[in-house]
Amino acid sequence: MDRADLAAAYLDALGLAPGDPSYRRLAELVSRHVAVLAFTSVGPRLGDDLPLDLEALVDRIVVRRRGGYCFEHNGLLFEVLQDLGYAPRLVLARVLLSGNPHPPLTHRISLVALDGVPHVVDVGFGAPGPHLPVPMTGEEVGSSWRRFRVAEARPGHWTMQARNGDDWLSLYRFELLEYGQSDCEVGHFYSHRSPRASFTTTLVASVIRDDEVRSLRDTEYRVIHDGGEDSTSVTSAAQLRELLSGQLGVDVTPEEAARLYAGSLDATSGAPPSPDG
Repeated sequence: MDRADLAAAYLDALGLAPGDPSYRRLAELVSRHVAVLAFTSVGPRLGDDLPLDLEALVDRIVVRRRGGYCFEHNGLLFEVLQDLGYAPRLVLARVLLSGNPHPPLTHRISLVALDGVPHVVDVGFGAPGPHLPVPMTGEEVGSSWRRFRVAEARPGHWTMQARNGDDWLSLYRFELLEYGQSDCEVGHFYSHRSPRASFTTTLVASVIRDDEVRSLRDTEYRVIHDGGEDSTSVTSAAQLRELLSGQLGVDVTPEEAARLYAGSLDATSGAPPSPDG
């Protein structure tokens, strides 16, 4: 398929049609993407080949419903946004959830200017991440129970933050430097091949809906909503496969589910790894 066909397949999967660039259209793209196309580490956990070219991304994420993480999801959306006339800018970020004061550049995002205001577009951070474009003005966006902002911690250093009770949780920070596809390949290789990377050691999967976030981490499945959260323990490979397919929209075979479940049991028997992107 050519680029136009690939973009059309992506929009069709989201139930959307092309339209002129606007905040409303961009917000619709982001919210539908994170609701329909799962964030997951299934590929790294199974040792799959994960090329980043557009055709491979559409086949893996849209057609075969294997999910993906930031270098895949945000790489896919970046290409589609170009075709839709948004002129996105590639930026790499450092995930701050591990406590490491200087973590590696293992998170990919996009910046899109609308009416002269740059917005962070991120469909690849998983359950804690934004479900709308977030303006780089400090303005809060989101719902009553999921709110986000971009703060300039110091000149030239920007931080994506999520409302955490009466405080703000810093998810990742970034600088407006020049990045290219080769930088993404380096971060992507570490994230899905290093035995120390969180995505190779931990099974995660999530989708973000308007009224709830569905989130799997190894053998714990949670549904997070305005009133709190409900938690379920995963006790078999068959249950894991059903959750991945029925609740998260991720297709795996029975044999793959068995491998993932066994790996998750091993992971939960020791100390959890630190997230890195």
